[in-house]
Amino acid sequence: MIKAKILVVLITLSILWGSSFLAIKMVIDVIPPLLSFGIRFTISGAVVLLAVVIFEKDNNKFTNLSKRQWREALILGALIILGGQGLLVWGAQYLSSGMTALLNSTIPLWVAIMASLIFKQNLSKITILGLILGFAGLIILINPFTGNNNISYIGIISLTLSSIFWAAGSLFSSKLKSSVNIFAPAGMLMLVGGIMLIIASLAVGEFNNLHLFKVSANVLAAFSYLIFICTAVGYIEFFWLLRVESASVANSFAYIVPVIAVFLGWVILNEKISLQTIIATSIIIVAVILMVKSSSNLSNNKIRKKTNNGFSN
Repeated sequence: MIKAKILVVLITLSILWGSSFLAIKMVIDVIPPLLSFGIRFTISGAVVLLAVVIFEKDNNKFTNLSKRQWREALILGALIILGGQGLLVWGAQYLSSGMTALLNSTIPLWVAIMASLIFKQNLSKITILGLILGFAGLIILINPFTGNNNISYIGIISLTLSSIFWAAGSLFSSKLKSSVNIFAPAGMLMLVGGIMLIIASLAVGEFNNLHLFKVSANVLAAFSYLIFICTAVGYIEFFWLLRVESASVANSFAYIVPVIAVFLGWVILNEKISLQTIIATSIIIVAVILMVKSSSNLSNNKIRKKTNNGFSN
């Protein structure tokens, strides 16, 4: 049952974040990138925390959050939001939505490398096979872009660093323990990270490039979708995955995201889907299933059940 639930969450998360790349492109064409993401995460975090205050029966869990928990939120906000998402949206200025999604898909590889080298985690043979297949699928998927000679190295470097920061934050988060409801830490992460992005936006002078009169109804709709669906719902799902599974499996959504992005490009932008894309899609789906099936670790699951989703006390 838990495996089926994990697959469902991975699929829904992949759809949300795969579709987000089109919305991101629409928004940053009008609102400066760091500022747009700062607003996005600040509002999402505030909404989630407000929901915790309103609907959580035991509000003492929220009001008694310790300095350590806020410190951990600060670290995660710096890694996942400021570094991971900030560099992603910065690089997205220079790349297509499909290429952005593809480069973002290297996250599981960085997670596996860091888990093995830094945390000395042993990867099962099936997990390694899943990673290799996923990477092979991405190489095949990149083929439709080989005719593009205008790829920006700034964008590529930004997206690569973004994936590294995100992977580090994922591994750090998976090591934390707490009895706090998962909604509170997710909201804290987004709120703190969003404020960091707004400060970064101020530092680089993005406010000088803000032209509110260019914000159309379509842009507002895309921005609302990013804030309330892709972010508020998506990050809660991602935090749940980090608490019930390994960081490698939790981040395997990144293999499916470019498939969704390319498919939506075909549906919405009338882009052609090549044979390579179909083959890559099949390989990537198999890779994710292998990683999910191979992820069970009884000792880790016992620890995660005891810690019940959240930051340290």
